[in-house]
Amino acid sequence: MRHAWILAACSIAIAGCVTKPPRPDQLRQPPADRLLAFQSPTDGDATIVVTRDVGMSGSGCYGAIFIDGKVAAKVATGERATFHVPAGEHIVGTWNTGSGLCGYREGKDRREVSTILKPGDEKRFRITINPNSGVEITPTTL
Repeated sequence: MRHAWILAACSIAIAGCVTKPPRPDQLRQPPADRLLAFQSPTDGDATIVVTRDVGMSGSGCYGAIFIDGKVAAKVATGERATFHVPAGEHIVGTWNTGSGLCGYREGKDRREVSTILKPGDEKRFRITINPNSGVEITPTTL
């Protein structure tokens, strides 16, 4: 019976590490000092929107958002950042950033996806953290 309680407690702890999309009332924009690039729209641009999940896993670190290898923003959990980029192919990526353990191997294990945008297009991505696969960035409709 004791083993069943330990197994149940571990299952709950692991399940608590999975992040989930923020509810509309949890969603906010990062402050201007953490929006670092691609903030000024121009004619013919496309839009990339990146939302970071909520949850305990990774919540002590900012998630850096990279566009074409450049840090475009640093987002906390429940934040959504919008970027204006020229039409064409772009690489969108993420990894934890900051001091201490947050900066451990910063940028070395970056997760990236490729996207092709036409003028006026908007593509959305979601930053998640899963105990099995770690930090991920994936296309989303959210």
